[in-house]
Amino acid sequence: MTRSKPPSVLVAGAGISGLSAAYCLWRERPDINLCIIEPQPRAGGSIWTVHEQGYVLDAGPDSFLRTKTEAADLCRELGLGSDLISPSPEGRRVLIAHKGQLVPMPAGMALAVPTRIGPMVNSPLLSFIGKLRILGDLSVQKPSGDMPDETVASFLNRHFGHEATENLAGPLLGGIFAGDIDELSIHSTFPQLVDLERRHGSLIRAFFAAERARAAQNKNAQKLGAAADDPLYLPELFSLMKWLYRQGQKAESPFQSLRFGMGQLVDALKARLPEGCLKLGVALLGLERTANDKWRAHLSSDTSVDFDGVILCVPAQAAASVLANTALSAEFKAVPHVSTAAVYLALDEAKLSRPLDASGYMVPRAEGRAFASSWASTKWEGRAPTGRCLVRVSLGGARDPELVVNSSEADLGDLARQELERMIGPVGTPLFVRAFKHVRPQPVVGHLARLARVESRLAELPGLLLASAALGGVGIPDCIRRAQSAAVNILKYLG
Repeated sequence: MTRSKPPSVLVAGAGISGLSAAYCLWRERPDINLCIIEPQPRAGGSIWTVHEQGYVLDAGPDSFLRTKTEAADLCRELGLGSDLISPSPEGRRVLIAHKGQLVPMPAGMALAVPTRIGPMVNSPLLSFIGKLRILGDLSVQKPSGDMPDETVASFLNRHFGHEATENLAGPLLGGIFAGDIDELSIHSTFPQLVDLERRHGSLIRAFFAAERARAAQNKNAQKLGAAADDPLYLPELFSLMKWLYRQGQKAESPFQSLRFGMGQLVDALKARLPEGCLKLGVALLGLERTANDKWRAHLSSDTSVDFDGVILCVPAQAAASVLANTALSAEFKAVPHVSTAAVYLALDEAKLSRPLDASGYMVPRAEGRAFASSWASTKWEGRAPTGRCLVRVSLGGARDPELVVNSSEADLGDLARQELERMIGPVGTPLFVRAFKHVRPQPVVGHLARLARVESRLAELPGLLLASAALGGVGIPDCIRRAQSAAVNILKYLG
């Protein structure tokens, strides 16, 4: 499509997806007429950093995966490279609630896959039978054909057994989505694990193969043994067992954050956009295709404006409303959601019953109402004044679906303190409590099929792109990657 004047593009939604898409558009086409609208009075969506009394509170995500490079790369491009930080040494230790106590997660866990025998054998989190069952993963064979979608729980049970799923892997993977592992889709939440099974069968053998490939690149393959596809091939089996019994090495944390909170990324993106293009407090009410191949956007400001292209970066339910009376609307309405609360407690370090010497803890579903607690001031430098602690307790989600909707900030604060004290003992009266509520999409079984239908129907709507968290991974790198892809594709359409 060629035009005599610069094209106009509407980006609906100014969360991390919308801001990333808008920045990518402006960077590639600075002549573009860009308009970004956001119904809330601030940009950033779930990424919101509050600075209060010397504390730094990330209302939403407090970090991102460095192994997915889109977020770190964008930070560096925006001049934030020197503010990228990693967790403290203590903040790399993870605990799990078990029989009312906090127990260290066994070392060597990689994406819920055990890669070392020693720490697993010594862990009280599993019975002797449960530990033996984990090794049953070594006998899992590569699937012979296409793998049907299944729940996270079903997938983990096949590889590691019920006990490891409930006590170890389930809390880790389910907690990321605040979801129920009996409903979440493994294909939609952790496709990398599905791919490892497709290529290797056993997940443990898959991580062994990856480690051996890295060693081969470093010309150290002889330390790990020769390659063989048959797990019963003796040299292969010997090398595998030697690897499983290896001593631990201090690995780099997979997480990164920003020195002054994740809100830094939002501020940096806003600063790079053209003046006046971001309009807060303006909602998109509807879209319609015009006779001259434009998109007419009906706005809450009682105006209608025509655009050459539109990128929707709004939540699923908002997208359903905007795309009313279409098949796409029905697809978005069908995406389930849960309500969660991130409750912060500012505490006096001297009044704690135990030191906060870890990144926090995860809670199996049989162990409590909170599904996790993050010890922000231990994980990240500068999150609390000297002598003070900042603790975050995660409530609601699939664990307690009605809790957040029906509770005030004071109620949530009281429950968060009760759940925290049940695990670590008395903490004293909090200096202050803050609760931040969120609604999170749930990629349950069947989500991939829904995405395929959405993509098919989008092909019939030229000039309309979607970059919603409801479409894929909810992590910051995933949102950035999806937004950048939408920006590139709409520029191709515009010509």
